[in-house]
Formats: sequence, C-alpha cells, structure tokens
Amino acid sequence: MDWKLTKSLYIIVFLLMNVALIYMYLNERQESVEEIQESPDVLSTTDIDMSNIEKYEPVEMNVLTGAVQDFSDEDNQNSEVDEDTVSGTKITEEFEEDGPSMTEQTLQTYIDENVYRGHDYQYDNVMSTSDQVIFNQLYENFPIFNHETARIIFHGEGSQVNSMEQTRLMNLEENEYTLSLTAKSPKEIVEELYERESISSTAVINAARLGYYIILTEENNAILRPKWEMHVTDQDISKTIYVDATTDSGEIIESE
Repeated sequence: MDWKLTKSLYIIVFLLMNVALIYMYLNERQESVEEIQESPDVLSTTDIDMSNIEKYEPVEMNVLTGAVQDFSDEDNQNSEVDEDTVSGTKITEEFEEDGPSMTEQTLQTYIDENVYRGHDYQYDNVMSTSDQVIFNQLYENFPIFNHETARIIFHGEGSQVNSMEQTRLMNLEENEYTLSLTAKSPKEIVEELYERESISSTAVINAARLGYYIILTEENNAILRPKWEMHVTDQDISKTIYVDATTDSGEIIESE
C-alpha cells in the first residue's frame, strides 16, 4: 500500500470536510442575520428609555473558576497584609479618628496606596450608599458584582470611615470545559427583560455594566458567569437586575 498516497488522500478529504463545514456555518449565520434584520424591533413599540446606555463594543466572555483567598493560610500570607487584621478569608481594619473620608476619590487613593492588591478593585457607584462604599474586585477590567467574597466595603457614619472589610478571589481563570461566547448587547438584554415581563414598557435604563456574577461557592471554590448588571427605574421603583450575558438561559436576579 502506498502510505504517502493514502496520507495525501486523508489530508484532502479532511480539508474538503472543513471547507464544507465552514460553508454551512457561514450560510446559517447569514440566514440568522437576515432573520434578525427582517424581524420587528420589539423596543420600537415601547417607551423604554435607553438614552443613558453607552455604545456597546462586542466582547467574548467565558465562565470563570477561582478560589476564595484565605489570608490566614501560610501559603497565601503576604508581607503587605497586617496579620492582626486577618480572620480567615477576610481582612478587617478598624479606624478611630484618623479614618479616610467617605468619598470615592479619597477611598480609591487609600485603596491604591494602603490595601492589599488595591489596584484589583473598582468603585461600585450602583451599590454604594452614604454609609457603605463598595469596591468590586475586577477580572480583566470586568467587575465581579455584589458578592461578599470579592469586594472591599468601607463602613462609616457621616463623613469618616469607621471600618473596612476586604475579601478576594484568587486563581481566576476561564473554564477549560466551556466555550467563550460573544456577550449580548444591552439592547438584547432589555428586549429579553421586556419579553419576560421583568420590566414594563415605560422603564428607564439608568446604567448597564458587563461583568461576572458568582453563581456557586463551595469549599472556598467559586464559579462565575458573565452577566449584565442593569440599573433600572420602573414605575417609580429603582432596582438592579442581573441577566446572563452569553446565553438565553439562567435566572434573572433582581434586587431593589
């Protein structure tokens, strides 16, 4: 048997199969695009206000895995962390009269200069209040939303900080068993919310952020899904809604 000829035939057949698959994929994609273009614009029949939403640049995202950092673990100890402030997976610092002021700029500077891995956190203008200022941990510039295991919280009364709590996820990486998918646009998310009757036809979308939401923590391990955070005012009620960014499945999580 001529193995060289057989090998060449295998390669040719393989290439032809790939060309056919690519053709089928492009054909199906074109049909999907045409269907979208021909379908009516759901939001055009409503008074939903999206004027505050910035232009969306498509980005691919994947499920993340990570671990809750135990600051008391000898393998994770760092000279930047004061051992007296550590309690397992949390760093707690108490302030007396010398605490920083409860303003975004002052606290961002304080975090950058004084807090362990402070540059990994970003101010949360949606969840912060006058007596509780929150900074979310980031993964590649995307915030990890509203979860006790990946944030810094400053507590205070009046203008001064009384205490600070820090938690952190480590070893964050994309899950090797799932695919990266293009995140849906804010408009697609709003259409989904409207069609699922999570918002009314007169809702105002105040802000939209793309990030990650922790869906599972078990034995200090964490799984995070890409989600959109939508800050909405609807019928005089303000609420924050979290929606899967890459799939049409998954629970819509709402907090007022």
